[in-house]
Amino acid sequence: MPDVDTLRAALHTVPDPELAESIVDLGLVKHIGVGDRRVDVVLIPTSATCPMGDLLIEDATAALRVACPPGWAVEVTFDWDTPWHPGRMSPALQLRFGWNI
Repeated sequence: MPDVDTLRAALHTVPDPELAESIVDLGLVKHIGVGDRRVDVVLIPTSATCPMGDLLIEDATAALRVACPPGWAVEVTFDWDTPWHPGRMSPALQLRFGWNI
């Protein structure tokens, strides 16, 4: 059974298609759940019109499938109601982007 840290590490390899930064470092990962032979992940889009949302979900799903045993269900969805803000980013990325929160 994969644990949350293993799944987070898999998601860390997924770049945001527009910013080319890890979705983990950008603070897009809201929830990682591990259940009975399934993984559920909720992402927060950086904007309400996220034009690359489908690609982001596909890439995250593919990375999670590699980290999971064969036959596990993987579902990645967006939480469109939670607003993203720069404070969700890792401190190193905030500093690099000049958004010291």
